[in-house]
Amino acid sequence: MKKQALLTTVLFCLFLGAMLLLTLLPPHRAFSELENRSLQAPPVLSADAVLSGRWMQDAESWISDHTVLRDRWVQLRAIYERIGGKQECAGVYYGAQDTLLSRVDAPDEAQAEKNLEAVRAFAAACPVPVRLGLIPSAASVWADRLPAGAQTLDEAAWITRLERDFGGETVPISAALQAHRDEPIYYRTDHHWTSLGARYAADAVLKALGRAPLRAEELSPETVSTTFCGTASWRSGAWWVRPDEITTLVPDPGVRVRCGVEGEQAGSLYVPSWLEKKNQYAFFLGGNQPLSVLQAPTEGPRLLLVRDSYTDSLAPFLCLRFSELHLIDLRYYRGSVQEYVREHEIDEVLVLYSLSTFLEDRNLLLLRR
Repeated sequence: MKKQALLTTVLFCLFLGAMLLLTLLPPHRAFSELENRSLQAPPVLSADAVLSGRWMQDAESWISDHTVLRDRWVQLRAIYERIGGKQECAGVYYGAQDTLLSRVDAPDEAQAEKNLEAVRAFAAACPVPVRLGLIPSAASVWADRLPAGAQTLDEAAWITRLERDFGGETVPISAALQAHRDEPIYYRTDHHWTSLGARYAADAVLKALGRAPLRAEELSPETVSTTFCGTASWRSGAWWVRPDEITTLVPDPGVRVRCGVEGEQAGSLYVPSWLEKKNQYAFFLGGNQPLSVLQAPTEGPRLLLVRDSYTDSLAPFLCLRFSELHLIDLRYYRGSVQEYVREHEIDEVLVLYSLSTFLEDRNLLLLRR
């Protein structure tokens, strides 16, 4: 018995040693396609880093991120936990109807108030009307799909509170989505809305801004992918959940797209090459950009959206009613938005964010510039 226990211990130590050795051997990835995030860079050795404990923390994160066969371990962990009856993994609930629902945690109330105050100050100083639109998550609209006892933020209460405290005009995005909650308005494996959800949000935006609603004859459904596995799938490792479809509803009406702070890059409403990659949602507008300017062959005003990634799939609908859309992502844009409004003769501004991003994104403070 003692020999068997000793043999087991030796084999286990050899296994751990081999795993560590293989982990330390190059090459090392900088980005995880499965999790859609940058991986920890090698820790930089310095006296300050060692004394503060930062070096050890970074070293542990680096080993965790670069463990050999990491992607397979993530998937195996998800299978093991699911078999054990666990209803959540990495902040993602296993919901009904093959739906992965990202949990929204209680925010830092002080940060949320700072963000709202920044938007209020921007609206007061801006020379054109500024509206606020807040987008609830799938976990809020599809709350009936959550497993019993699942804990997530009361988003409806927070949206009501923020819209009230904003004190200006708002766009009732939440009400528009709730009215169609029995339809596929969010992806089942991703946190974004589908083109159908974006269409209903576009109608709410157009109504609030006094524009004509979308007509059925302007829309033409086309499925461009049947293999989309989004962020909730990556984070949870739940590879067994069937993929989503990506469908467009607006044929490109000849929109000219320029990307980058100086407009130095030619872009497109739809970028098919992204459908061959993990992050297929970047098919819409080609993914994150600090600034995108969309010029449509349409008569109408110029609309600026201070926004997050939900607007990528919303933009095609708005191009049917506005001559120009200017999309600013404060995660990457560092100029003054107020100056931009004046320089480009913007007619209206919409601050449009998913609620979870609005509550926590410190970049909203840049609106005070």
